[in-house]
Amino acid sequence: MKPIRRTLYQSALYVAIPLIASLLIGYLAKCSLLIPASIIYGVLLVFMIPSDSFLSSSVDYQTKSMNPTFRPPPLKRRIEGAPETINFLFVLTALVLCLLLLLAG
Repeated sequence: MKPIRRTLYQSALYVAIPLIASLLIGYLAKCSLLIPASIIYGVLLVFMIPSDSFLSSSVDYQTKSMNPTFRPPPLKRRIEGAPETINFLFVLTALVLCLLLLLAG
């Protein structure tokens, strides 16, 4: 399978699987499809943030408590690859659409 096809297939799964799960949750909880979908997309988006991003902490507190002179290495900005960025944008778009439809309806 070509890399572009694989990336698009994976992005479609990132969008479709939470929708299927939110259908089941919405049916069991007797609520709108958009509420559980928004929650699932939000959690998925949080876990898709790279670990070396500006939101992560660079200090190892256990090491710092054992060795007060410890200096962590400076953070290097890691540029994500195209597949990770495309997946992140798909999930972000799905979350924005869910929230917009939830606010409009």
